Amino acid sequence: MTDIDPSEYTVDELRDELDSIDDGGVLREVREAESDGKNRSGAKEAIAERLETVSDDGAEASEGENDDDDADETNGNATSGVGIVDIRNNIRDAAADLIGRPLDSVVEIGHGDDGWHAIVEIIERRSVPDTQDILGRYTLELDEEAAITGYRRLDRYRRGDTRSDEEAAASAST
Repeated sequence: MTDIDPSEYTVDELRDELDSIDDGGVLREVREAESDGKNRSGAKEAIAERLETVSDDGAEASEGENDDDDADETNGNATSGVGIVDIRNNIRDAAADLIGRPLDSVVEIGHGDDGWHAIVEIIERRSVPDTQDILGRYTLELDEEAAITGYRRLDRYRRGDTRSDEEAAASAST
């Protein structure tokens, strides 16, 4: 585990602290700690920006980072060696840049005959309170090597709108 607890910093302080980290694995740990803790979108954006900088500067860091901790989780696809954790990490790193807005969450990941697919939620407009944020739900298509090959928006809604969740639950129970 990393020595940095992102919950101990404001977003601006965290951004300054991240500048001293050059290890993509440590940055991913900080991102995971933030997601498990306060889960602030600004902090996650700062971590993602730094992770992009580190990944761009050191391509060798992104290739060899699948340590023993992740080895058991990446067995999702025996033919290509790309697993669900690799897909999730690729989506986290690329979705916001691709769509041009901050990633809020990865909702679903699946594998089919044509490769991988994922559904993500993107913050399309921030509001105060955040329950009024406008989120877009997008589907991403990925090939067997986890490269994103296409995407499209499925829906837009307010974060606080539970109608679609309630409709899904109602249809599942009938």
